Amino acid sequence: MTAILSVTLKEAVRKKTFLVMGIVTVLYLVFWAALLHYFQAMHIDSRAADFKPLASIVLTQTVLQFSSMILCLLTIILGSGAISSEMETGMVHAILSRPVGRAAYILGRFLGLAILVSAYATVLMAAILCIGRAYALDTVTALSAVQIFQSWLIYLCVPLAVLCLTFYGSVSLKTVPNGLLMIFIYILGNIGGIVEMIGNYVNSKTINSVGIFISLVSPFHTLYGAAERVLLPSSGIAGELMRGAGGLTGGGQPASAAMYVYIALYAAGFLALAARKFGKVDMN
Repeated sequence: MTAILSVTLKEAVRKKTFLVMGIVTVLYLVFWAALLHYFQAMHIDSRAADFKPLASIVLTQTVLQFSSMILCLLTIILGSGAISSEMETGMVHAILSRPVGRAAYILGRFLGLAILVSAYATVLMAAILCIGRAYALDTVTALSAVQIFQSWLIYLCVPLAVLCLTFYGSVSLKTVPNGLLMIFIYILGNIGGIVEMIGNYVNSKTINSVGIFISLVSPFHTLYGAAERVLLPSSGIAGELMRGAGGLTGGGQPASAAMYVYIALYAAGFLALAARKFGKVDMN
């Protein structure tokens, strides 16, 4: 399994997809720095000075939301063909002809991509916060080490949960259909957050129930929303206003402990199903 992990990690790094996403990430960070440069240099009228904290929170939420999208997109692209492409090319036959169990093969492939995605997420989040601190953005300078550490742990869980579902799809579907389906499911989670937020605003249990159901199908935005709530400071009217609005893509109230247990079972369950289904695949 360790050998498969190492090979998977090297293959993913050598792929052009990883290189392209790396370039996109660098351009994204340059845009973030330029945005902060002009934001901090902008002259704000004294009457509008009270809205600057709100603008800071909006900027921070925007960059975090899109960074999570970039991260999950990379995860889906790398994971959608992790198993299916090996089966299509026949490479899996050469690997499984050696004394390697199918469960070990699945876990090795998963852990290799999980390590890469986790490292990428760590570097991306650290770069965003370092740039924000360099430009003295108040939503970043107000953070404590505990807030950063807790949000980082939850932030890592988002792509890892996506990867678990993508691996199950990679065993069940071909590469392209699996990638398209995973992107749709990920987007569906953001829509569920918006639907739930609307249901809370109009006080409609029906709409709220639809949003909760969508969040159960695609719970990834719930995890991201938890990371955002930990990371953003809660001081001031602006912070409370944006928290109540649920961020840029909805989300409503914080998830319960039962929801986090469900997400853990959701991710582990799909990974276990992937291993079980792959164990029954006829390789002849």
